[in-house]
Amino acid sequence: MARASLNGRVLAFVEARMPDEMASLIRRHGGVPLGAPVMQEHYRQDSPEVQQAIDDVCAGRVDTAIFLTGVGANAMMGIAEGMGRLAEFEEALRRITVVARSPKPGRILRRHKIPIDIMPPEPYTSSDLIVAMRDLDLESKRVVFQRYGGPDSELPTYLREQKADYEELTLYDWGLPDDITPVVDLIDRMEQGAIDSLAFTSRPQVPNLIAIAAASGREESLRASLGGTVAVASVGPVCTRKLQEFDIRVDVEPDHPHMGNLVMAVAEYFGDAD
Repeated sequence: MARASLNGRVLAFVEARMPDEMASLIRRHGGVPLGAPVMQEHYRQDSPEVQQAIDDVCAGRVDTAIFLTGVGANAMMGIAEGMGRLAEFEEALRRITVVARSPKPGRILRRHKIPIDIMPPEPYTSSDLIVAMRDLDLESKRVVFQRYGGPDSELPTYLREQKADYEELTLYDWGLPDDITPVVDLIDRMEQGAIDSLAFTSRPQVPNLIAIAAASGREESLRASLGGTVAVASVGPVCTRKLQEFDIRVDVEPDHPHMGNLVMAVAEYFGDAD
């Protein structure tokens, strides 16, 4: 069976961390990529809370560490290195229960030779994570976990119910990009009918795009385009729920939450329409 092709259609995306990889995937599937990042990561290198958490892990005062994103896991390793305690931190993590929400933080942990005790199955939602942790005794245990780029009530609620002594760490914030010109141009091009589809690859992208559109006086234009001729593609259920919270319909969601599957699903969506 021939692989579905985008047939020269323009697939825009707002991915900030892996734009080259996303563009390559789109070209590989016969499409024209257009990137306009809506996020910029602001690391909290000097956070006293994070530094104290690293000290606590090294001193054996933490029972479980939960890593929710690859960016967060990498940031925590970087902060430990900046403190001159990376090797000590790695060794301490090997002695406690380590939980990774998905393969992204898993890859960072394995790079540092840290065994992963628990990882949920796809699609790696908070609910999946909680189910995977069900047999873990957390009562009166010290747990540290990294905030998922924004408030997430599901995991903290579960930890409270389990009577864990937990701490939520903010390693980075998702800020708006310093230059919003590419995003404004993207919204204008969607209004002009020059964009066939817009792909979202993470949850925080959604409010950032809306914020940029509102600040530039283009929210009405954006919503009209996303509710009209532009096919909206979401990488997975977590991202889809955020889009729906903002009353944005989702036309495409792959069976497995990966960028490659997302691009393929968009190609198949248009293939069915041809």
